[in-house]
Amino acid sequence: MFKKLFLFLFLFNSLSFAFEFSPLGFDKRIDTGEGYGEFIYGNSGDEVVRYKINISSNGKDNDISKYVSVYPKILTIKPKSSGKVKVYVEAPPTLKKGIYGFMIGSESVAIPFLQKEKQGNVAPAVSFKTSIGLEMQAYVGEVGQSFEISNEKIITKKNKDNKNIKIYTSNLKNSTGRGYEIGVGFVDSQNSLIGVESMGRINDDGNMRIENEIPKFAKALVFYDYNNQKFVGQQIKIN
Repeated sequence: MFKKLFLFLFLFNSLSFAFEFSPLGFDKRIDTGEGYGEFIYGNSGDEVVRYKINISSNGKDNDISKYVSVYPKILTIKPKSSGKVKVYVEAPPTLKKGIYGFMIGSESVAIPFLQKEKQGNVAPAVSFKTSIGLEMQAYVGEVGQSFEISNEKIITKKNKDNKNIKIYTSNLKNSTGRGYEIGVGFVDSQNSLIGVESMGRINDDGNMRIENEIPKFAKALVFYDYNNQKFVGQQIKIN
């Protein structure tokens, strides 16, 4: 259920190069020994790719890059395959409660490969390099267990087939003390998940407008933390 980041960078000689990375955030508690996360790099192309992985400062007062370790530092991925990078943050006891950050960088490493010329000779092919950095967040201390919900409504609309559908709408405020890559879903009377829709990121003290179609048999709305693959916050009864 992870989201993926697809950055299509080049199209050359009928070969496409893409950077595929998931999940998009870290969002781990780092003062209780839980500061471990894994990132998946995909290679949907036809050539071997290699990345140099590095951790660096986010340039902010909350930077914790010096406490972050990553393995491996060089990742090689075969065509139509994926590779895994492990990140661990070991926070010192002096860190106060709050949100902290670091950057994870991925720099492509050129791998020489050959191509045939029209005359049948073999010549080096052009290789491309790119560097991408993504900011990650982590947190220290207990966080709130619910979101602030306001202006709740259930309205009826016509869908593209001109049939009536019910829509749940509300305003969500995140005052939990940490950020989320959040999804909104629904469960039935047996607490079985009906579906989850990605809503993007909501940082601490952030706001988000919710407007989701209510599936048949749905009894409650739920929130899903993509980066930790679990439900968070409160259930909201809708029926």
